[in-house]
Amino acid sequence: MPPRDDKTDPGERTGPAPLGIEGFVLDNMEGAVDQASFLAKLDIPIAIVGPHGTGKMYVAKIVHQESGRDPGMFIQVDCRAFRNRDDAIRRIQKELAQSEGKTLVFKSPHLMSADAQLKLARQIATRTLADVSPPRYLPDAKLIALFPDTLEQLILKSGLTEKLASVFAGFPIYVPPIKDRKQAVLRWADKILGQECDKRGRYIKGFTEDAEQAMLVHEWLGNISEMRQRIVQALEASDKEWITPVDLGIYKSNAEGGELTPSSPGSFLDAVDKLPATEESYTPTPREQLDLALGEAVNKIVKKGAIVPLGAWLADDIVLATKQRYRGSMRSAAEFLHTNPRNLTRWAPKIEQRESERNGSPIWHDSRRLVAEWISATSLSPDSPLDDAQNMLLSHLEKLSDTLRVATRAKIMAMSTPTYQKRVKELSEYYG
Repeated sequence: MPPRDDKTDPGERTGPAPLGIEGFVLDNMEGAVDQASFLAKLDIPIAIVGPHGTGKMYVAKIVHQESGRDPGMFIQVDCRAFRNRDDAIRRIQKELAQSEGKTLVFKSPHLMSADAQLKLARQIATRTLADVSPPRYLPDAKLIALFPDTLEQLILKSGLTEKLASVFAGFPIYVPPIKDRKQAVLRWADKILGQECDKRGRYIKGFTEDAEQAMLVHEWLGNISEMRQRIVQALEASDKEWITPVDLGIYKSNAEGGELTPSSPGSFLDAVDKLPATEESYTPTPREQLDLALGEAVNKIVKKGAIVPLGAWLADDIVLATKQRYRGSMRSAAEFLHTNPRNLTRWAPKIEQRESERNGSPIWHDSRRLVAEWISATSLSPDSPLDDAQNMLLSHLEKLSDTLRVATRAKIMAMSTPTYQKRVKELSEYYG
């Protein structure tokens, strides 16, 4: 697919693209790229702050590259995957001790236990390794932490300790959501489409004009991650030469008829003027977005009168997203889902059998994408994501108990009527 041939927009980076950074599309991210290049030369810990999917890891790679370190020395430490306090402390100690010449990127360290956060903060602040005799200085490493919100908000709401925040608070890099980088939306879309076409050996001419207009006015709550998922979804669902708004699943409500229709072209500048102010706007969590999408999916199938097994599709995509998160490690995926690896193997044939049905249903497009975002952003929990998601779907179905028979609701959940009734009873007892 040929690259875009439009002119460089004001405010974009005009120098050469960082070498070896996949996905560079002349998007300076409102100054984040330039700030990353500058801070890479300083010997300080760096916080990169921004919502899910905005490109924080991409900015971290720029820091690593501009600091002159070897490409193979970029190490990601996913703090969501730690099983408990001791696991977090042990694995971080190991990474710090072996970090000479590396860049360590801590993803969501606010999700660790307070003890693990304090121990990491103490080592960074004193520049010495803990639990080592005789005392040793920290190796020469670049330390980066990725946070989904401002440090102040994470301290107030999400368990980030003040000690850990303080060591990363010197010069935080803010990566704005893609809706605030409208000049780069189509460049990211073209870049992603080219990458995904190359993976599949496909040739696509590009996006239709109305698809480009729809992307420009779309909110992109999931940011670049959402864009990639929608483009992948479009490629899997269509064999046409052009991508349309319908293929992308970008819809808006038609007030007159109540139908869901593709976004209309309209004026780009008019659309930007209508966007809510970013300072006061509320961005729902991936779980909240999924919950809303499940409710919309239920309402769509009720309106259409076409009963489909949403419960099975939901479980299928949670399993697939978990396998993707852990890069095929059955043991890690099973631990995250609170099951055993044998079950994942046993479920695989039926998941594959339902694949074309799931992928081909426009009713399921948004939920499928949001499942992947939710699983990617969720830390290990005492409860299984499978149970949590099923409870969300069950709650929406129970709200329609006056209009849908129990047997119909059970079919939508993909379970027998007695099992459905048992789950409803358990759910009501759980919530009192």
